[in-house]
Amino acid sequence: MKHNRTAQILWAGRELLTHPGATLLIALAMGLLTTMIATGLLLSQALTATTNRLLSQGPDLVVRRVTHDGGQLLSVKMAATAMAIPGIIEARPRIWGSVRTPQGVVTVVAADQKALRRLHAPASIRAPLPGQALVGHGVTVPETDSRLMLQGATMITVRVAQRFPLEADLVTHDLVMLHPADARRLLGLAPEDACDLALTVFHADEAEALRPELARAFPWPVHITTRQDTRKHYATAFGRRGGLSSMLYFPAVIALLLLVAGVVRQQIGNRARIGLFKALGWTSRDIVALQVTKALLVGLPAIAGGLMIAYGLVYAPAQQWIGTLLLGWQKTAPLMHLDTGYAAPIFLEVTGIVLIPYLVAVLWPSLVQAASDPQDLLNRGD
Repeated sequence: MKHNRTAQILWAGRELLTHPGATLLIALAMGLLTTMIATGLLLSQALTATTNRLLSQGPDLVVRRVTHDGGQLLSVKMAATAMAIPGIIEARPRIWGSVRTPQGVVTVVAADQKALRRLHAPASIRAPLPGQALVGHGVTVPETDSRLMLQGATMITVRVAQRFPLEADLVTHDLVMLHPADARRLLGLAPEDACDLALTVFHADEAEALRPELARAFPWPVHITTRQDTRKHYATAFGRRGGLSSMLYFPAVIALLLLVAGVVRQQIGNRARIGLFKALGWTSRDIVALQVTKALLVGLPAIAGGLMIAYGLVYAPAQQWIGTLLLGWQKTAPLMHLDTGYAAPIFLEVTGIVLIPYLVAVLWPSLVQAASDPQDLLNRGD
């Protein structure tokens, strides 16, 4: 008996509606499986893509003076030493450090409008004037006067003028940007002191090759960090924290195995129905096509729904769980960057992980039954 595609879909829908509870349960199980697996994969990709996007705006190399007991300040005049090396096109002394507030520890950075332009900050973001601060969304201040108390080498109070945009919150969450004069006073630095040097090279891919020459150029030992080193540091840190999401994989695999076993058992229980179809003139091809159509009618919408939920859990601006569980943030959520070049293969990968075992579980008993004698199937189904 030949069936056109429309009739086949209608018949498959009718078959599914004969057992609505089982059909709904299988769809919910597949959707949940898809959500669990896709959330972990998308989260790992999102953290990597967002971090790389933000770090691409930073310096190519960072030079810090070190001693046997830790880091030490260097002179701003050392920028000229770095600039003397061929390939270095900019050397910026930086002022930064960790200080306390009544609410916790924050990172203070001194910057001007040039620094904001290097970070590609929106035009609405202005460098802080003396007595002002530009802060991340994780820095809490009293709602009454928006004044922030900072305790370093001395204590100062500044007014929060603006906050960094949410899309940069992954690296600016606990950041406080001050006017250079305020930052020096807070950290106890003299006018000629700097914490490190941020270097820009002519060819970014040559940064690693400049390390030995930079090390020889300074009169004391230095620690040199490339942008790639920073990326690896963040990747390792996020990898450890993101290990929480990998805990979803084990129960997901167990659930997938249980789903496959349940579908196989259900298909074996349909022997009498397959025998009836064969007795009515259905060919083995018709029976297999019907089972594939039924599987796709259940599986594709369930997987699509699971992928949409996973996407919302990771990329929705309103999500809070990433900041709370993985980063230790209290109120704000990191705004994740979607890299379609990685996200699209993840969607396809998850679809295959869930759909292929399900199709195998549906087709394997059906192929065996379609090749059997219809009377034998009817007798065994009684």
